[in-house]
Amino acid sequence: MAGHKQVEIEIDEDFTILVDEGLEDIIKNFFHWEIDTCNSCIDYKGSVWIEFCDFNDWKQFLQLALRNNIAVKGSDSERETLWDFLQEKAHAKLVYDEELMEDPNNEDEVIGTGVLVICVGLMFPKESLDEFKELFFEVLEPE
Repeated sequence: MAGHKQVEIEIDEDFTILVDEGLEDIIKNFFHWEIDTCNSCIDYKGSVWIEFCDFNDWKQFLQLALRNNIAVKGSDSERETLWDFLQEKAHAKLVYDEELMEDPNNEDEVIGTGVLVICVGLMFPKESLDEFKELFFEVLEPE
């Protein structure tokens, strides 16, 4: 999304992406854990937006957060976890569309394939970004 300073991050030797400054460590770590994101924004209407490319990527992220929650709550039931954060401070939005491909008859156009694509957008208040990062890196430890 335009309007925010972007930085290039290297996912692997032959794959780099641009992300909003301030989200690069999160997005790179998602890819490290083989959870694909396809869109993110540091300030989308006052919220952080992270879009998961496929519903299964979202499900994998939630599963990791849930496992961490079970482990943490077993020893400290009062401690906030990423699972708590996602339940109380974040919202998920389904984003669905038809898969597109380049039109073989017109390179400047795209055509639908008839294949449904379901993505999930995670939103939480921008002022909660530092809290999210702390909890996030506890669950998805950086390499």
